[in-house]
Amino acid sequence: MILFWDIDGTLLTTARAGIHAWENALAEVAGSRADLSGFDTAGVPDHQIAQRLLREVGGAPDAPGQVDRLVGRYEDLLPAALGRRQGRVLPNVREILERIERQPELRSRLLTGNTRRGAEAKLRHYGLDRFFRDGGAFSDRLCQRDDIALAAVEAARVDGWTPAAGAVVIGDTPHDIRCGRLVGARTLAVAT
Repeated sequence: MILFWDIDGTLLTTARAGIHAWENALAEVAGSRADLSGFDTAGVPDHQIAQRLLREVGGAPDAPGQVDRLVGRYEDLLPAALGRRQGRVLPNVREILERIERQPELRSRLLTGNTRRGAEAKLRHYGLDRFFRDGGAFSDRLCQRDDIALAAVEAARVDGWTPAAGAVVIGDTPHDIRCGRLVGARTLAVAT
C-alpha cells in the first residue's frame, strides 16, 4: 500500500515562514513589495500561488517565464526563510512515519502542491526527509492539484505499484480529499 502525504498542515507547520520567501521573491522578480501575511496559500500549488501573486500584486502575470522565475526565486529563498519562524513537526508524525518505515508492505510518498525543491527544503529543515526517499509528485510545472494527483499515481505505477495494492491520500484540506477521490484512493483528513 502507498500512503500519499501532503506536507503543510499534515506533516508539519512552517508557521507560514514561506510567506517571507514569497514576499522577497516577489520584490526581486516583479519589483512589488507586499505584506502577504493574509494571503491564503492553504492547499494551493506553488505555481498557482505565483500566478495569483503576479496577477493580484505583481502586475505582470502574462510575461513569458515570469511565473517560473518567481517560483525559482522562492525556492532559492525558502531554506533561509524557514528559520525565521517557529515551525514544527506536527504531533505524532515522526512516530507514525517511523512505524510505517518498519512495515515493508507500506510505502510513504509525497503528493503535494510544493515544488520538489520546496518540499525537500521543508522536509530537510524539519528532519523528515529520510522518510520520503521514494519521492512523489510535486507542483513542478503542474498548477492543478488534480494533475499532481494523477502524476503521483503514475510515478507509483512506474515503480511497480498496482491499484490492487491500495493507496491512501493523507492531507489537511478539501483539495487533498478531492485528489484521493480522483485517483480512487481512500482518504484520511488531518484536522490541523
